Amino acid sequence: MSDGRVAAVHLARSRAIDGALYVVTDAAAPAPFVVVPTAGAEAVLRARVRAGDSVVAVADFPGRDRILRRASAWGANAIWVGESSRPDDGLATVCVPGDPRELLADWAESAPRLAADPLAIAPAIVECTDEVCITCSDEGRLGEVVAAPEGLFEPARVRTADGLEDVDVTIVGQVLPGDLLVIHAGTAIALVAEPASLPPIGDPR
Repeated sequence: MSDGRVAAVHLARSRAIDGALYVVTDAAAPAPFVVVPTAGAEAVLRARVRAGDSVVAVADFPGRDRILRRASAWGANAIWVGESSRPDDGLATVCVPGDPRELLADWAESAPRLAADPLAIAPAIVECTDEVCITCSDEGRLGEVVAAPEGLFEPARVRTADGLEDVDVTIVGQVLPGDLLVIHAGTAIALVAEPASLPPIGDPR
C-alpha cells in the first residue's frame, strides 16, 4: 500500500467516527479539511483537536515538528505532505512526498468514500504467537503536560490519547505545561527533548 493510500485510510477512519481533518497551511484547502494557519497553529490545535481527529502538516513552517510530536498525545493521526523538508522518521504517522494541492484534493475525494466502506478502513489483525507479546504488553505512550505538580511527589496532569491522566513525574523531575513525556504504567520515564529555540509552552527558562 502506498504512503498516499495509507494517509487516505487514516483520514477516512477519522471521518468514519465524525472526527475533524485539520490541515496546517497558509493556503486554501478543499472540504472537508479545516484550515489552520501556521501562525499560532499549535495553540489552536491543542484547543480543538480531539481523539480520533487527523492533523495534516504541509511542507515546513516554524513549530511544525512540535505539532507532529504532540498529535499522538492528543489522540490524533499526524500526516505530513510536501515536496521538501521532510520531517525526521517517527514524527508523523505517515509522510507523503508530493504536491500538497493535488494530494489534499485527492484525499478530500477519497476519504469520505473510504469512510463508508468498513472493510477498506479496518485495521490489520496482528496475531501474537509468542507466550509474551511485546507489541501487546509493552506501553510507551506520549503525553503532554497540562498542569505541573502542585507539590513535592505530587503527580502532573497530563493529556494523552486516552484523555487526562495523573502521571508520576518523580523520575523526570521538573515538568512544565507543554512538555512531552514518555509514559509507562502511569509513570513518566523520559522527557522528550526538543530544540532549545522552541521551548515548551509556558516555560520561563
